[in-house]
Amino acid sequence: MARRSEILVGAAIGLGMTARAAADGGADFLLALNAGRLRVMGAPSLAAMLPICDSNPFTDAFARREILDRVAIPVFFGAAACDPRIDLAALLRRIRAAGYSGVTNFPTAIHHDGAFRAALEGAGLGFAREVEMLRLARELGLATLGYAKTRAEVDAMLAAGVGHLCLNFGWNAGGSMGIPGGVPLEDAAERARRIFAHVRRVARGTLCLVEGGPIVDPSHMIRVCDASRADGYVGGSTLDRLPLEMSVMQTTSAFKTARLLRAEVVADAPRIAGLIGRSQAARALAQRIARLVATDLPILIEGEPGAGRTSVARAIHVASRRSGNLTLLDAREDIAARLFGEAGRGLLALSQNTVVIEQADALAPTLRTRLAEWIDRGTFERFAKPGERPPRARLLLTHPPGGEALARALSAQRLVVPPLRERMEDLPLLARAMLGGAGRGVPTLEPAALRLLMAQTWPGNLRELQELLLRAATEARDGRIDAALLERLLGPATAAPDPQVMDERAWILDALRRHRFRRGETAAFLGIARKTLYNRMRRLGLET
Repeated sequence: MARRSEILVGAAIGLGMTARAAADGGADFLLALNAGRLRVMGAPSLAAMLPICDSNPFTDAFARREILDRVAIPVFFGAAACDPRIDLAALLRRIRAAGYSGVTNFPTAIHHDGAFRAALEGAGLGFAREVEMLRLARELGLATLGYAKTRAEVDAMLAAGVGHLCLNFGWNAGGSMGIPGGVPLEDAAERARRIFAHVRRVARGTLCLVEGGPIVDPSHMIRVCDASRADGYVGGSTLDRLPLEMSVMQTTSAFKTARLLRAEVVADAPRIAGLIGRSQAARALAQRIARLVATDLPILIEGEPGAGRTSVARAIHVASRRSGNLTLLDAREDIAARLFGEAGRGLLALSQNTVVIEQADALAPTLRTRLAEWIDRGTFERFAKPGERPPRARLLLTHPPGGEALARALSAQRLVVPPLRERMEDLPLLARAMLGGAGRGVPTLEPAALRLLMAQTWPGNLRELQELLLRAATEARDGRIDAALLERLLGPATAAPDPQVMDERAWILDALRRHRFRRGETAAFLGIARKTLYNRMRRLGLET
């Protein structure tokens, strides 16, 4: 065991692999509990309280096979005392003979209350029997760890002479199977402080431990232990279920995003310099551009603000193989002189140039008329020489969604740039390209951070994404952008209260968007039943 000046850490587990990992991580002792085994089988810890197996043989079987001879630290046996058929003394002798260092009362009646708890106690199958079991265990030379919640339960354990008292705050919250806690962290710390002060007055040699409820990470443990001067902490779900869920989710995410981060271009998508993406929307855009650049027709580029209308205009200029300049003009300014020049020798008369009129919805009516005439006749003069086709620049116009009227007036071809939310499959490639332009020491996106980005709605489209990534790049540590950094930059409205819930929500949102919110296709993509998807959407607030 660790010295009293150190924080003891006990790991309540149900699998040999996690037992060895906990021991290698520095755990001071292990608790072999039926709840630990049920967790790794996919059930919540709460299932330990149900009559679904004969708890003691069930626990002993996996502990002997996977734990006892595999670790060098003490192992406490989680003994169920509620079975009236059990001879407690005989059970404890078998536990000692098997090589367990100690015994703890689990499953325990402290997780019951009300009439059912009263009935258990009245039948002699409740907490009092657990206390008697631990008293007998101490007499047989076994170490004892007693679970308790209330002051009365604590006093009963102290009277039995337990060596370790674990003040339990209920089932752990968090993750996919956690139970919402009813005890705030500050209340847990204060309760522990009062009870442990009493313990030290009554039984100074008893080690005081805390477990469960709102304590779901090391910072929570430190806060409670510091406030209450606890000797240590027992972790169950926090040491196996929560880290395992997160690790598997993160690793799976890394494999899923690896496909999205491939650099190759899909075979049926033309290569258009400056365009990034392999989604269906991006491929359709590239194919449309490839057809339009083969003509000299004016093009009206429609899209939401920040969707990349100007980037598409640049891509069209490059794809058109024009050797002249790309000139950007703002329709909200007086641009007539630059367009027409003197005697028809303005920008539109330079055949190798590309002229982009941005914010074309702000074009003055007179300017629209003059542009329509130029597009119709190819000249600004009222009468052109017979057979003459004056040189003309490529004309592009950018416009917010709804440019049908202007396109008809100018005989322009419409090119719609999809918003980011309709091409979320492209976000990993877009993010990598944007971070590549951030300068030296380009940071990398962790999988959870990437999935958080893919869970956003991005009303500001590519511009909003780029601004966020550039900010993150300046604050990233160790060359990595993680989900915590992005949550902080995105603000409290985006940050999720529970990382595991956030990850699942982001993952399901991503799948829904990929399949245009068709739930049947989404469920098949995720490999789950449709009903399971509906239930998860309801729990995560995604029904609408």
